[in-house]
Amino acid sequence: MRYVRSILAATALGAGLLGAAQAQTTLRYAVGFPTGAAPESARIYAEAVKKYTDNSVNLKVYDLSLLNLAEMSSGLGKGLADIGYVLTQYTPAEFPHLNMASELSMLLALQNVPGDKAGLAFGGAMAEFVMFHCPECNADFAKQGQVYTGTGGSSPYMLLCTKPMRTLADLKGARLRSGGAAWARWARQVGATPVSMPGNEIFEAMKQKVVECSIQSAPELSGLNLKEVTTDITPEVPGGVFSGATTNMNIDVWRKLTEAQRRGMLRAGAVMGAQTTYRYHTYAKRDVDQVVAKGAKVHKADAELVKASRAAIEADIPNIAATYTKQHNVKRADELVAAMRPLVTKWVKLVEPVENADALADLYWNEVYSKVDVKVHGMR
Repeated sequence: MRYVRSILAATALGAGLLGAAQAQTTLRYAVGFPTGAAPESARIYAEAVKKYTDNSVNLKVYDLSLLNLAEMSSGLGKGLADIGYVLTQYTPAEFPHLNMASELSMLLALQNVPGDKAGLAFGGAMAEFVMFHCPECNADFAKQGQVYTGTGGSSPYMLLCTKPMRTLADLKGARLRSGGAAWARWARQVGATPVSMPGNEIFEAMKQKVVECSIQSAPELSGLNLKEVTTDITPEVPGGVFSGATTNMNIDVWRKLTEAQRRGMLRAGAVMGAQTTYRYHTYAKRDVDQVVAKGAKVHKADAELVKASRAAIEADIPNIAATYTKQHNVKRADELVAAMRPLVTKWVKLVEPVENADALADLYWNEVYSKVDVKVHGMR
């Protein structure tokens, strides 16, 4: 009888191990950038996924071969990838609530936040906003078949150009590629003409003089190969940072994971957001130095341009809620803006002592991601 019980126990153990093996899964992560901060961080994210899911989830990273930046949101929702680096500004009608909050990154340009800390602060503020203050943001993602599991922030946006841009006169009538509505409105306010296009098309547009500048963070000099066409840089304007949904998951894939796996994916999402954000800031100086070594010039914006830039931002901030209410039918615009503004200030202080990506990941996890209820998030 004891022998029979031993056989049954061994059989049950074997079935359990087989079930565990069958539960292991490999997910496809589409990044959409050819090189730079995001793809490099994705490798660390893949290791974090394995670590924090106890090796039950593996990732295969696709830099550009699966989905490009313009295809990412729709492709992720259709299941062409399981996880995607979604730039919500590319599809403004789909993600109005998150994009409205993203535009408040321009507040950083008014607070004299050091360039190496601006994106760190905004990445934390945005994550806290989405997870705990903006159910509408999560509903927007769900409509697109996605679940939000992490974010980060770029280094400050500046003018990467094919000609000098020092003054308001230089900008008058200039065509500036803008990656978001706030920068497009800023361009109009300073007398320029904003042009919208996906990131993958900027290189050719600058090369062919379709646009004179791209309003962009410095690491895209290498990430989008803009160092080959950029001859002039004006760092002081316009400011603000870009915040994308770095690790959005297909909603059906998310819901098939166990609670422990979902928690692990959030922990890894904090790592990806921190790694991407910190790389943007360390790469900013590196890439500017490299393009200067090739002959590009860094210009200081004159006092009149800086004053006009700040005035444009000041005037625009109060209008953001009204703009999104009118254009995208956002119902609680004033409440959401009011919720986001103090988070920016809070996170500027929180990131002051942060000196590396690991410390930033821990801060993101402890302050935000660890507090998310995985029984509820993305499940309804």
